[in-house]
Amino acid sequence: MIGSHMQDQLPAELLDIREAAALLRVSQTSLRRWTNAGRLPCLRIGGRRERRFRRADLLAFIGVVDRAAPSTPGKHFLALYTSDLGRVEGAAAFLAAGLESQALCLLAAEQDVQRAVVAELEHGRPAVRREVKARRLVVAEYHATASAQLEYWREHIGSALKAGVSRVYIAGDLSAGALSLIPFAEILEYEAEYGRSIARPFPVTTLCQYDARKISGLDVAGLLECHDAPLH
Repeated sequence: MIGSHMQDQLPAELLDIREAAALLRVSQTSLRRWTNAGRLPCLRIGGRRERRFRRADLLAFIGVVDRAAPSTPGKHFLALYTSDLGRVEGAAAFLAAGLESQALCLLAAEQDVQRAVVAELEHGRPAVRREVKARRLVVAEYHATASAQLEYWREHIGSALKAGVSRVYIAGDLSAGALSLIPFAEILEYEAEYGRSIARPFPVTTLCQYDARKISGLDVAGLLECHDAPLH
């Protein structure tokens, strides 16, 4: 813990919980859950052990880099969740960063997950339902085949780029819905093709979510080979 007599020496880039929640466009309650669970690092200062966050840690948590630094397009991240709450909070934090950066955001998930993610976003971004209506945030279920889903992504990304959008954020839960019913080997082929034909050539940042309770260690190893990095 950092003593109160040292607070004046803290780095200027440290954010309090209100500022951190505003940066990520999520609720302070979500930040407390993530720090309590050890998913998001923070410093504790003073006798009240108030949370302070490094900007770099917040941006790394949601898979983006500081806008002042050079950016690398085509990031393709893997996230494993162990609870329904973790799935919703992870997708909401990721999409909040995309909406904040004026990107087109696409979410692929079952309808109940769609509703839960939008509700979580609404805690820190009250206008999110208007953004859904304006199609800045597009929600849909997965198609039944990998080829149809890949074509869906290409169509939406292509239309967005023609309309002047400079970046697209895509979040998808592949452990539920129609696409989850195909053999896992085909899921891996889908992920590999997504990386080759979508994540690399286009200005897309992607979060692929999987339920760690449903897949084996061997499956995880295959997924890691298809992604740039795991997102914790």
